[in-house]
Amino acid sequence: MTLTINVFVALLIALGLSVGLFLVGGRHEDKAAHALACAEGALGTVSDPAAREAADGKARRWEKALAPVFRVLSNRKIAVEKALVRATALRMGLAAQLIPLALFLLTLGFLAGLLRRDRARDLVLYSSVTFSYLGKFLSLAGTAFGFFVALSPFAPPVWTLYPASGLAALGAAMYVGNLPPRL
Repeated sequence: MTLTINVFVALLIALGLSVGLFLVGGRHEDKAAHALACAEGALGTVSDPAAREAADGKARRWEKALAPVFRVLSNRKIAVEKALVRATALRMGLAAQLIPLALFLLTLGFLAGLLRRDRARDLVLYSSVTFSYLGKFLSLAGTAFGFFVALSPFAPPVWTLYPASGLAALGAAMYVGNLPPRL
C-alpha cells in the first residue's frame, strides 16, 4: 500500500516539476524549437523501423491528449505550443518503448534482493534498516526521474532513462535485500 502511495507521489512530483519548468521558463520560442529538435533526434536514433513507427504512433495519440493541457497552461503562440506538445508526446512515446526493459531490470533487482534476504534469514548477513530505506529512496528517485524525463519537454535527454532504470533496480535490490528477516 505504501509503495503505491510513494509511486503516486513520485508521479505528482515529476508532473509538478515539468509544469513548473514550463511556467517559470519565460519565453519558450527558442527552447521549444530546441526541445522539438532533441525529441526528433531521439526518435531518429531508434534503429528498428517498426519500433520507430510504433513510438511515432504513440506520440501522435499523446499529442491529441496533451494539446488541451498545454492550451490551458499557455497563453503563448500556437507554433510554440504545438512544438512543446509534439516534443512531450515524442518523449512519452520513446519512454513507453523502454517500459519493458525498466520492468525487467526492476524484477532483476527484486530477485537479487530476495537472494540476499535468504542469506540474511540464515543469519549469514546482517539486515540494515538504513540500507532498506536508502534502497526505497533510490528506487523511487529513479522512478520519479523517469516520469520527469518522459513528461517534460525541457528535461534531460531520453537516454538518461537507462541509468534511471538501473538506479531503480539497484534501489529495489537494496530495499528487498535489507528488510528484517522476520518480515
